[in-house]
Amino acid sequence: MPPPPQALSDKDDDNFPAQQLFVLGLCRFAEPIAFTSIIAYIYVFVRDVRPDDEANAAAYAGLMISAFALAESLTCFSWGSLSDRIGRKPVVLFGLAGTALSSLVFGFSKNYWLALGARVIGGALNGNVAVIQTMVAEMCKRPEHEPRAYSVMPFVWTAGAILGSGMGGYLAQPAKNFPETFPPDGLFGKYPYLLPNLIAAGYIAGTIVIGAIFLKETNIPTKVESLSQQDVSTAFTNERTPLRPRQSIDRVQHGYESQEGNQQPSLLGTNLPLTAGTTVDLRRMSAISVSTTGGSFRHLVGTQQRRSSNAISDDEDEELSSPGSSSTSSTSPWTREVKLLIVQLIIMAYYQMAYGSLLPVFFVDEPDRPGLDFHGGLGYTVRNVGVFLSVNGVASLLIQAFIFAPFVANVGVWKSFVWLTILVPLTHAAAPFLTALSGSALVAGIYVDLILNNFMLIVIYPSLLILLKNATPSLSMLGKVNGLAMAASSGARTVSPPLTGFFYSKLGSAGGFWSIAVVAALAGVMIYPMTPPQDPDKVDDAEG
Repeated sequence: MPPPPQALSDKDDDNFPAQQLFVLGLCRFAEPIAFTSIIAYIYVFVRDVRPDDEANAAAYAGLMISAFALAESLTCFSWGSLSDRIGRKPVVLFGLAGTALSSLVFGFSKNYWLALGARVIGGALNGNVAVIQTMVAEMCKRPEHEPRAYSVMPFVWTAGAILGSGMGGYLAQPAKNFPETFPPDGLFGKYPYLLPNLIAAGYIAGTIVIGAIFLKETNIPTKVESLSQQDVSTAFTNERTPLRPRQSIDRVQHGYESQEGNQQPSLLGTNLPLTAGTTVDLRRMSAISVSTTGGSFRHLVGTQQRRSSNAISDDEDEELSSPGSSSTSSTSPWTREVKLLIVQLIIMAYYQMAYGSLLPVFFVDEPDRPGLDFHGGLGYTVRNVGVFLSVNGVASLLIQAFIFAPFVANVGVWKSFVWLTILVPLTHAAAPFLTALSGSALVAGIYVDLILNNFMLIVIYPSLLILLKNATPSLSMLGKVNGLAMAASSGARTVSPPLTGFFYSKLGSAGGFWSIAVVAALAGVMIYPMTPPQDPDKVDDAEG
């Protein structure tokens, strides 16, 4: 009989999971490289492979971008469910392999429909967006680690987008841009978009090897069966969920509830704030009551709170936590707040993808007339687009590294989400007015609009994920909730590029960007029926 999986020690629970987040970040880094590398040149690619239908190139480019998200939306939930059964790691590695295959097929494509099929393959074989997010949640044992952990993957995505967009814009059509190095009659002259995709596939292959060796499984559904029957009975006395087997094993080897000299207080029945020194497993709290998630929210904003004195007894804890109790077995994950937060993620996915896919078209498209032009674009080259996106990505990294955490710590997760969701439509509405600028003023205007938009998205997205986790009744349901949220978001990403491209083709640049602003404004309207978390500052004032 194989030995039982090693339990996490109390010290492991206290430490920030930096090493595993680094390995997981390498896996996540591969996807934006492959995904964003085509954005810089997709409009030109469509014009090359469909020269007779240039008028609809923007719409076809949008369809090409959205094909990945469409296939992903149809399979994301299934991949998340599969990861509950066989583990997260194999699903992540298989998803990377699918992305590499998609990149290679796309690079060798000289036909629009073959390239579209490659994008569909990549999305269908990749469910990593939900699975990786669930792994991050499983790695975090302490509430105060959540802001840093949840900001890692957006940071990694931005870093990958910098490299991907710059690589795509710089290395596409190498025989045309660097004929002395890449002869026009050579491989890269025949396949002008192969080079960036080949490099992306090579990186992904290396990442698969690294992940196979160093990435640790966060969900161990099969290894628990190697424990003795008595150990299994003890391990799952209070909780049996596919997302928390390591915690259960920890209960076996370390006596989770009450070891002599190390009794863990149970704070599950209170709404009072938690102090930073209180040792409580956030995942255990989430499994019992949504009302206790305020503790995580308070740790998130860095506010020191007073210790609760209203701990419930261990007997009550066991009654609430037992597998057969109604709190875990009969509670639906689809609470009102969960549904509203998923709607917010869907709307955000729409306007984020729509804006990101329309910008390169707007940059490359020729202006219809001098001065303010609500129909044409800015007339830049593909290489210019790569530079714009790369510089914007560097700025985004700086925002994530130095501004995001202090901003959220001072403003709070809820207020950050609310105010920036209300303001973000302004960046979309302002984009068509860039045509009135020229020279250095135009370049400055482009960067201001890009950076403001990215700052808002950098704050909104992880804030939504944290709010969604805290609103989920139990972490045993988090895989399912994340799977549906990401699948629905992928559906929105599927619709937004071709729809926005259609508006751009028929109504001009202003019609495209203002249609995005209308959808983004809807997110602000949808804040009204949401219930804000309890304000920790007001709690302190009331108790003081």
